[in-house]
Amino acid sequence: MYNFFIVFNTINGDYMKHYSIWREYNSKILYPKLDHDCSCDVLIIGGGITGISLLYHLRNSKLNVMLVEQNRIGLGVTSNSTGKLTFLQNDLLDKIRSSYNDDICALYLESQIETIHDICHVIDKEEISCDLERVSSSLFTNQEKDIPKMKKLKDFLIQNHISVSLSKDDFMKNSYLYEVDDTYLFHPLKFLYGLLKHNSFPVYEDTSILKMKYSNGFYTCFTSSNQIRCKYVVLASHYPYFLKPYFFPFKVSLEKSYLSCSTYSRKPLSSITYSYPFISMRTYHDFFLYLSNSHSISSDTSDVKHFKDLLKKTSLLGLHPDYLWSNIDIMTGDGLPIIGELNSHLLIGTGYNTWGLTNGFLAGKILSDILKKKDNPYISLFSPKRSFSSISYLDSIVKNMSGYLKGFSHSYKCPHMGCGLIYNEIEKTYDCPCHGSRFDSTGKCILSPSNQDISISNK
Repeated sequence: MYNFFIVFNTINGDYMKHYSIWREYNSKILYPKLDHDCSCDVLIIGGGITGISLLYHLRNSKLNVMLVEQNRIGLGVTSNSTGKLTFLQNDLLDKIRSSYNDDICALYLESQIETIHDICHVIDKEEISCDLERVSSSLFTNQEKDIPKMKKLKDFLIQNHISVSLSKDDFMKNSYLYEVDDTYLFHPLKFLYGLLKHNSFPVYEDTSILKMKYSNGFYTCFTSSNQIRCKYVVLASHYPYFLKPYFFPFKVSLEKSYLSCSTYSRKPLSSITYSYPFISMRTYHDFFLYLSNSHSISSDTSDVKHFKDLLKKTSLLGLHPDYLWSNIDIMTGDGLPIIGELNSHLLIGTGYNTWGLTNGFLAGKILSDILKKKDNPYISLFSPKRSFSSISYLDSIVKNMSGYLKGFSHSYKCPHMGCGLIYNEIEKTYDCPCHGSRFDSTGKCILSPSNQDISISNK
């Protein structure tokens, strides 16, 4: 179903796998493709961390729930993440403070800490074997301009009853560095399939929803050959489609990052830089994950350049990657995720600003509480109906229009909105510079918002 490649690195002559280390995990669980018309109360579209978490949180409800995934469960953005559970999230807290105030930021911080504890509780309760490891997380910089901001952020954390300690790790020389406790590392795919262990709801893979119609209080969702009638639809895909009336493409931007995983033994580590250029690092058994070169996909399409730069950086650290891959994250203008009701029958969870593991699980809890008509302290905080600032809104429009203009000069077109696709020579994929759709070498769509494949000719 998926085409994985071994790629040759022309910089040092090594061969590497072009997918994440998490994809080495084989759950041995395959779900069928939908082949009949059906109905349900709640249709979840998307089988990543958000959709599977929602499925888990609805397990004891009286709702008739169903989930469809256009490819394989978990093999989208979830499998391309770093696998961190931390509330020390680069400069995101300061971005939220700047967009709103300290109280709103404190509530977001509380949501992250609470969710991390909830995930650990579920792992313990369900006996999920996902390589969970408690570690300290550090924030660091080697740029003088960042130090005053980091000191103010440290004061904010302390005011919110978080213990912060200055630290010096030999691995990050000449850096201003501090750390917090009670953060974790884990294997995201093992966790995802652990949540499915006791699932009794129907799940379908290789099932793409092509269009939806709403009438008389119900949605009819269409696949290529079948229909699903439901009262509620939850858009839990990476980049939600069917949202043209809400101007979603103009309210967010997309950020691409490049990752490597190398055989390297050292003490446990979870660390990230405060500001651009972001560097994120973590250990996993005898491996070392390194992320860098984050950029807006609409402003830069030079994948080979970024992969080569990543390899140069890892080489300076004495790392020789065994795995090489990239990831795309949805960024919101105000720093807060988009979770909740678009209308009384359409719900959404997206826009996690690179922190999708905590926020995806949190989205599952919030969305389940909305569907079960229960109170949740974070519903209003993350509401899709909140006002986005005009500055962030205009900035997203400019970034997206830049992507459109770059995209239209290429041969293959994305079925989503017609942008031209750019060939990624390293990962052997066709990537959309507008909204992040990705297609493998055979033309199969492997990342939304597109919900259709493309036809690849021998050009």
